[in-house]
Amino acid sequence: MGHRRDAVAGVGAVAGDGPSTAGCRSRGECPCARPGRIDPHACAAGPVPGGSRCPSARREPSRSHCSRPSPHRGGAAREARHPDLSEGRQALLVFRAGRTTVKRVVAILGLLAACAEPPPPHGIVLVSIDTLRADHTSPYGAPMAATPTLSRLAAEGTLFERTFSQSNETLFSHASLFTSQLPSDLGRVDYDLTIPDGTPTVASALSDAGWTTGGIVAGGHLARVFGLDDGFQTYVEGQRWGTFQETEPMAARWLDDVAAGDDPFFLFLHSYDCHAPYTKPHVFGRLSTPGYDGFMLDRVHDSITYEKIYNGALYPDLPLSQLVNDRGQRILTPEVHAQLAQHAADPASRRLTLSKDDIAFLKGLYASAALYADLWLQVLLDDLAERNLLDTTTIVVVSDHGEGLLDHGYFNHRDSLHDSATQVPFIVWRPGASEKGVRQREVTRLLDVSPTILGLASIDIPETMQGVDLSTCLDGGSCNTPGTAYSEAVLEMTSVTDGVMRMTVTGAPAHTHAMTTRIQKPAPAFATVWDAGGAPGTEQAMSLLELDPVVLGRLQAGALQARRAGGAR
Repeated sequence: MGHRRDAVAGVGAVAGDGPSTAGCRSRGECPCARPGRIDPHACAAGPVPGGSRCPSARREPSRSHCSRPSPHRGGAAREARHPDLSEGRQALLVFRAGRTTVKRVVAILGLLAACAEPPPPHGIVLVSIDTLRADHTSPYGAPMAATPTLSRLAAEGTLFERTFSQSNETLFSHASLFTSQLPSDLGRVDYDLTIPDGTPTVASALSDAGWTTGGIVAGGHLARVFGLDDGFQTYVEGQRWGTFQETEPMAARWLDDVAAGDDPFFLFLHSYDCHAPYTKPHVFGRLSTPGYDGFMLDRVHDSITYEKIYNGALYPDLPLSQLVNDRGQRILTPEVHAQLAQHAADPASRRLTLSKDDIAFLKGLYASAALYADLWLQVLLDDLAERNLLDTTTIVVVSDHGEGLLDHGYFNHRDSLHDSATQVPFIVWRPGASEKGVRQREVTRLLDVSPTILGLASIDIPETMQGVDLSTCLDGGSCNTPGTAYSEAVLEMTSVTDGVMRMTVTGAPAHTHAMTTRIQKPAPAFATVWDAGGAPGTEQAMSLLELDPVVLGRLQAGALQARRAGGAR
């Protein structure tokens, strides 16, 4: 999408004329009408579709890449346009002094308020806390002190209990988050993946609709060279593998410019607080294990250390192979996990067995990093409040993937697509929400986040987006999701879960027809089934032959449906 971007932090204006309505699908006789609000610039007066006296309070967004003039916050208007509910036509309400007129206007507005959907927020903030497991946050079952800010947002908003990412690595997961497409629909699932030019993203859809868009990221695999900046008028890369301590203050400066204007805004904020190593500068470094003095104390500052841990032991002499991608980044090859398993199986390999205290120390560092990220999330909320933005801003918090933490042998997240690596938090907080503390148990996906944001903004969803708009179920009720979540990995691995059972298929690249064939005809040689009904880390492997054929069929259908959504393979 061809948007001009500012080279420095701050609000960047989109060049060109106002939003276009070309390409909009017809919605009744008024293509740009919305329940309770008709745009006077793009729509001719016409009857409410179906002749209803009261437009539906919920809409089903058209799946087109269609821009709309967006609501602006500013001075009080002298006149407002609304549908006349008795005639089904657009009516002009003029506010004049006079008791009778005022009474009539108030009565009409009261009726309109009962019929209309809530207005779009003035701002939407999407926060990605990289590598944060859902079950290591308070609202998902961790001790109350773990992430108090997330707990408060969940208590006042909507929490999706079973959300799964579409990959277990940062680049692929964020590419899927922004585009609402599978990684394999965007290209080969390898470390040279780039979002193709012109691919609609949540940022480009909002920018096209007149929103100010800004992305503040912590570098690494979110660098602009991967195409993740498309649609952002401002895209600032912090220090590689940085934390909120670096990115949130930059976001606050960007919000200063936003607060000075009237345009609606979208902010994406990202950090690597919970990514290994977990010893980035913060005040909670050894909060849970202050007296630890074991051999891991001097090793945890190197992220490579975590890649050499397998089945409760550290293998310090293991050489890890690396590659250099097209952008010059040095990355561990996908083969390192197989190398580690082979090295561990060799009796001659030197191993340092981790004690319970060693493991508690490592997991404590991870928990402390999550707490520190949560503290900065509260700082962000305070910064929004200080700028008088919080009461008109919707907050969406997610993670891109989890972390193994030895649940299945490895400490890192690249080795598997288990719940520990793919089940992530997903919380939506809206000011003045009619229902609070809503917990949705349907299986949802990061694919659904961008359509949900566009639904909240009353902006049509690009047809390329495969996710579901969940804005219709934030107050409860059915979300109408597929019921399964499908994920892909670099390690020639795909997986599908219904929230209880999981099937993982290996041995072919995710983007190939060979993988489709393996999903259609799974065999024990390359397909594994897991009972994931308990907490992450408690999954039990079972034979493919033991699985109920109905359950197997549901998992196969979910995986194949997800793959076909982006084009047959």
